[in-house]
Amino acid sequence: MLSKISPNVSVWAVDPHGDPLGLYLRSLTSLKARLAADTLVLPGHQLPFYGLHLRSDELMRHHEQRCAAIIAACRSRPRSAAELVPVIFHQALDAHQMSFAFSEVLAHVNYLLREGILAWAKERDGVARIALAPNREPPLSCTSADEC
Repeated sequence: MLSKISPNVSVWAVDPHGDPLGLYLRSLTSLKARLAADTLVLPGHQLPFYGLHLRSDELMRHHEQRCAAIIAACRSRPRSAAELVPVIFHQALDAHQMSFAFSEVLAHVNYLLREGILAWAKERDGVARIALAPNREPPLSCTSADEC
């Protein structure tokens, strides 16, 4: 739990189908259920702070917004995980930053796949793409990537 930045929640090569975002969101929910709102948080970076519940809610909202942006982008057409990177990361990225960005996008994609909101689309050119799952209206409010 960090006070000002969100931690890197990424899929790693050793577990390409893993759901680290789902694990992270469940851990935030568990912390809120087990610890008082005014618990002193001792983060690995920066100064200690109070406000565990508030910060947990901010982090969950942050990831919900990222999921909503991915869903909105996939409404218009199926997308590869690489095509979704600029949906979430709007700045120019060097190779090192791109590796983290791609892994974070994939964490959100894997979470949305597990939730049944997204599904793998048929490959036409050998590139795996993600689309909205058939007959499933996502529970998130964004209708276009620009709204998120």
